[in-house]
Amino acid sequence: MSTSSWPAARSATPPPSRSAEARGQALASLAALQGLRPEWEALWAQVPQASPFQHPAWLLPWWRHVGRGTLAAVAVRSGAGELVAFAPLHACPQGDRRRLFPLGMATTDDLTPLVRPGWQAQAAHCIGQHIAGQAACDAVECPQQRRGSILLELACAPGWQQAACACEPHPVLDLRDPQAIPKAMRDNVRHCRSRGERAGALRLQTAGAQQLEECLAALERLHARRWAARGQAGVLHDPAVRAMHREAAPQLQAAGLLRLHALRVDGAIAAVAYCLQHARRCHYYIGGFDPAQAAISPGTLLVAHAIEQARSEACTEFDFLRGREAYKYRWGAVDEPRFALRRWRAAS
Repeated sequence: MSTSSWPAARSATPPPSRSAEARGQALASLAALQGLRPEWEALWAQVPQASPFQHPAWLLPWWRHVGRGTLAAVAVRSGAGELVAFAPLHACPQGDRRRLFPLGMATTDDLTPLVRPGWQAQAAHCIGQHIAGQAACDAVECPQQRRGSILLELACAPGWQQAACACEPHPVLDLRDPQAIPKAMRDNVRHCRSRGERAGALRLQTAGAQQLEECLAALERLHARRWAARGQAGVLHDPAVRAMHREAAPQLQAAGLLRLHALRVDGAIAAVAYCLQHARRCHYYIGGFDPAQAAISPGTLLVAHAIEQARSEACTEFDFLRGREAYKYRWGAVDEPRFALRRWRAAS
């Protein structure tokens, strides 16, 4: 890749000023990561664009159940000891190489480090030093970075090469525009509702603590059934991924981040939509529906419900997350770019 693929002009990161010094603290154990949780949550709350995917309620269960290799996270602290940035990383063998990845790889749609506003330069300096000091690693792979991520602006360390490129975008629906959903889709939703009402008693609900277990089990079952009909395994086929979500969901709900929507037909769950919500953005993570109910388009009905609920909670964006599946654009979503950083040791 050439450096012309960078999303913004690259310049060397200046060292921290004397008036705002910072230092990096390496975290190499689960106990250290768990011990950081109160400060991590406080930092997350101070970052205006923080997403649920950067919250410890998501990433700690991911590391316990899905993560592989060794932790190589770095916390950036001010001179007074306050946590001002956090890059949760891990080193993992891949073939004959050892690569550095963000926590959450493969199952997470935002891998951007957390940085308190005003600390970008100091955080970039400390995180860059930390990454350069990973002597056992041959490469760094950091996809799903938002525009403005400090990782995209790191100066390249001596003996390394690096490049950034566009990766899978996020199709996003603008909820501020009441006409953003195309007329054809609005008409389709009305027709689906009419067919559904004729098929049986419909009930839409958002799971509370008492319904969480039932809805998660239904999501696993319906998601697997949908993908089995295509002759493929779905995202939830891996027992480790299912265990991660079983642990994460109650924590996400307790933090006010989870929206687990269900559609019932005559009392039985016909579709489930797993959404995460924060800072006026609803993220549609995964869904499942009963193929036997395809005539009433339960998936369409539930996405429509999730969008309506997000609007009712003053959300301004409905993020369908990475991937260019056609159905996302039928809802009127428009691509929002995401970027990937790659760094590798230069040939000697």
